[in-house]
Amino acid sequence: MGESFAPSRPIIRRRMPDGMAAATDGVNIYVDDRLNAIQLKCAVLHEEIHIEQGHSTHQTEAIEMMVRYEVARRLLPDMLQGCSGGSIKEAAVSLGVTRQVLMDRAATLTDEQAREAGCSNCRLCPSMQFRFAPTALVS
Repeated sequence: MGESFAPSRPIIRRRMPDGMAAATDGVNIYVDDRLNAIQLKCAVLHEEIHIEQGHSTHQTEAIEMMVRYEVARRLLPDMLQGCSGGSIKEAAVSLGVTRQVLMDRAATLTDEQAREAGCSNCRLCPSMQFRFAPTALVS
């Protein structure tokens, strides 16, 4: 689901520090060699968006969130159609994204869009509730 994805940059796989999936220097994309295919796809797109935006160093949390939301929009442009039912993990696997990307996409929806998309479970996750305030971003 989502747009077809083919990296436009060389991908350098290496062991990244724990907690870091990928990074860029503005030219190259470095990804942790422990990532599975879905994690790799999501991390590489995240870094490509940083490069598109001209980023080459660590960014603020606000910029990171904007990049994460853009990754979610690009990988799940159809407002999570087919996401209803099952667990968040099952939905993410079936959509070919990480759980985090799925939850980031849910955060960009209005309340009405979230109901239509069947992503109420994402909005109930205690660790994510702060993202689902009435001022959620509109897709």
